Amino acid sequence: MARKISIIGSGFSALSAACYLAKAGNDVSIYEKNSTVGGRARQLKRDGFTFDIGPSWYWMPDIFEKFFNDFGKSTKDYYQLDKLSPAYKIFFADEVITIGDHMDKICEEFERIETGSSKPLRAFIAKAQDNYDIAINKIVLRPGLSPLELVTKETVSRVDQFFKTISSEVRKNFKNPKLV
Repeated sequence: MARKISIIGSGFSALSAACYLAKAGNDVSIYEKNSTVGGRARQLKRDGFTFDIGPSWYWMPDIFEKFFNDFGKSTKDYYQLDKLSPAYKIFFADEVITIGDHMDKICEEFERIETGSSKPLRAFIAKAQDNYDIAINKIVLRPGLSPLELVTKETVSRVDQFFKTISSEVRKNFKNPKLV
């Protein structure tokens, strides 16, 4: 007999959980306070304009693709991503900073703002990529049957990072307030 499961909220995580639970044979109901599903991934339409409420970035494309693959589909079956160039702009009172669409352009902009900043930026991004790969492969994609699954050589060697903020790491590498 199918279990009845209620999910409150309809963000990406809630929707994906509902899909997996339903695929396993459960009777799933989703309750959402807004008139549309998607959590932060919604739009506001007003006076002929469309505003994305969020998210600002398309994080974890590999996880989205895995989700769709688990149901015999691909992200390409439902949407197309268009790379923005520039990626975005940051408006300050005295200038506009343009963030390019690839690392070389971003490094050039960082160097313009703070000489010598491109080297720590590249190191920061490389470390972030390494941490992401470990987090996905050694934590997120584990079956979750025991907390001991999380104890690996890679995760234990980074345990100190659980007690740091990204902000503190950024401030160690960059001094210009527009980069922190």
